[in-house]
Amino acid sequence: MYDEANYIYQEFQKNFAEKKEEPLILYGIGKRTGELLERIQEYQIAGLMDGKKKEGTIWDKPILDYQDVLKLKVKTIVVIARPAVIGVIYHRIEGFCTGNGIAVYDVKGNDLSEVYTNQEHDIPYFHQSYDDLKREAEKHEVISFDVFDTLIMRKVLYPADIFAIVEKRKLFSGFADLRIEAERQLCDSGQNPTLEEIYIRLRELSGISEAEKNELREMEIAAELEYIVPRERMLELFNNIKDKKKIYLISDMYLPQKVIGELLKKCGYDGYDGLYVSCEKRTAKCEKLFQMFLEDRKYEGYESCNCLHIGDNEVADIACAEAAGMDTFQIMSAREMLGSSSYGRLLSEELNLMDRMAAGLLCERAFGDPFALYETKGRFKIANTRDFAYMLIAPMIFYFTVWLMQEVRRWECDYILYPSRDAYLIEKLCSEIRGKQADQEFPKGEYFYTSRRAVLAATIWKEADIEHVAGMDFWGSIQGMFQKRFHLTIDSEAKELNADDSEKRKLYLDKYRDEILKQSRKERENYLRYISGTGITEHKKIAFIDFVAAGKVQNGMEKLIPEKELLGVYFLRRQPDKGEIDRELQVKTFFPSKGAFEIDLNVYKYYLFLEMVLTSPEPTFDCIEDDGKISFMEETRTKEHCRAVEEIQKSVLEYAKEFAELCPELLYTQVNRNTPDIILGFLDKEYTSLETDEVTSLVLTDEFLSQTFNLFQV
Repeated sequence: MYDEANYIYQEFQKNFAEKKEEPLILYGIGKRTGELLERIQEYQIAGLMDGKKKEGTIWDKPILDYQDVLKLKVKTIVVIARPAVIGVIYHRIEGFCTGNGIAVYDVKGNDLSEVYTNQEHDIPYFHQSYDDLKREAEKHEVISFDVFDTLIMRKVLYPADIFAIVEKRKLFSGFADLRIEAERQLCDSGQNPTLEEIYIRLRELSGISEAEKNELREMEIAAELEYIVPRERMLELFNNIKDKKKIYLISDMYLPQKVIGELLKKCGYDGYDGLYVSCEKRTAKCEKLFQMFLEDRKYEGYESCNCLHIGDNEVADIACAEAAGMDTFQIMSAREMLGSSSYGRLLSEELNLMDRMAAGLLCERAFGDPFALYETKGRFKIANTRDFAYMLIAPMIFYFTVWLMQEVRRWECDYILYPSRDAYLIEKLCSEIRGKQADQEFPKGEYFYTSRRAVLAATIWKEADIEHVAGMDFWGSIQGMFQKRFHLTIDSEAKELNADDSEKRKLYLDKYRDEILKQSRKERENYLRYISGTGITEHKKIAFIDFVAAGKVQNGMEKLIPEKELLGVYFLRRQPDKGEIDRELQVKTFFPSKGAFEIDLNVYKYYLFLEMVLTSPEPTFDCIEDDGKISFMEETRTKEHCRAVEEIQKSVLEYAKEFAELCPELLYTQVNRNTPDIILGFLDKEYTSLETDEVTSLVLTDEFLSQTFNLFQV
């Protein structure tokens, strides 16, 4: 029988024998650390570290925080943890250790700075393909699969996130920690507990009633069913071989066989020959579960050499199966693939439940295929627009929308204006989230036609206003500027004069002053007539949504409807130039104004791209005609551009719908800006090989400035 504790001890001895006289720190305070400490008493173990606990004593060793480590002058930390979480731990302490010259290793002696720091690195797993797995399966008569993280996966980062979801849904503070502790106590006592036994212990720890215990247990099962998805490539393999091979499933799991069967059925798995579950067999893979499985196969006439086990856990699925005499094939879990990929930086952050769900959805889309990193050196490849948008764009836009909705409620606004064109998608997202979260208190609103050009043209009352509008940047001729800003056709010779020639521009402004004022008065009357037909008239405190702006449109709207209180809710507010805004605006921004934080945040590199994908399929709003019709500027986007943006928006809406359905109490959850910013940063080519011309060829045209941006060269 395979002995996991002995395996850890032997690996530690093999790789750290030369450091016996050097003070070491072990990262991890679990059962295996305690077992190891009993067997390495000749080593100078200065203390232990943990992700949550920063003080106290366990296994007769002190738990250390960063300051303790510095005082002890320790230069080596050894992580005692399963492969699935080593990357998470390393990224958590990477900055501290690198800054203080501390080396971090796993128990096998791997220097984790070499494993995880480079965006591109080569490991043997990146050279394993789906075809390799198929060929290996063809050689064997009996195939056994691990279940969780091999055939199926959850749409969350960690299994324990299911407990946190139940805690939120039940509004039972502390439930997740109690659920973890109940299971830990039973496992540490040598049991392979069932779900019912775990909940009996949880009831003992918490004092809840029998009815509450049963309700919580059923809520956990329901959440498992809700969050489970197949790993599609593994489902493909399963279906290809199930009529040709004997197929069995082997799982170290507390869920009963019936529930696991329901999870598998939901994900499309049927036709297997048997399911071995540790809690029902009362033994785990690293105890006698594989031996029990092989004894049953021997009775059927199959030798162990004819049996192949496929799983993700290096110890439980690979080492233990091999110790029992089976052949094996290891695939990585989606979470391990994330940690081993160019996206591994995400795991270095302090992630709340919302962040872990975002990471889980990223894992599902990027690494649901265990072979997605084949021959990539860990740098992820994206070959279609929908995946690109779902993984890298949707998180930022979704997080902003949730924050926006929280701010609107916090300010007690009674109406929302979603201005064209930047708030087109935001309005749809708010509606989607509001519906999925069943929030009846969130205020209603409407998509509202406006633009810099329309508002500025309608707010010209005097000569200084004319100078203000004409003095704003414009790339083109004086004639072009008059046509676009004032809707006036002037002398043909002005076509040859540059708009930044202030002297010549002043001559034409003086010449056409009265016509400009007349045209503005007409546009103002038409626009106010349009406004009077909207929901604005019935409300007082109005949220005004904008994406990236200095505030010119909000500034102009406040002049047109001075009796209303406008509260700006922006993604990012650009600092206005001197004289650009003539009043104090009430504005809340998701990100700080562009400036000191620019170097540190990816959003400043890619906000133009985000602005482009938010916009409506209509051209930019120009004005309200005399007959009340909406008039638009000339469309500058190609059909290919519009199709690509439409695909991106569909994917963002898909993401929002799924997230809002899965995440309880979303509008009461803390929104961390750093998490979507890190994901947005994966647009950089050092992280992602973007192989879709639909995206890389997109351009943004600013009609007001008469300027075009190549979005991937900004």
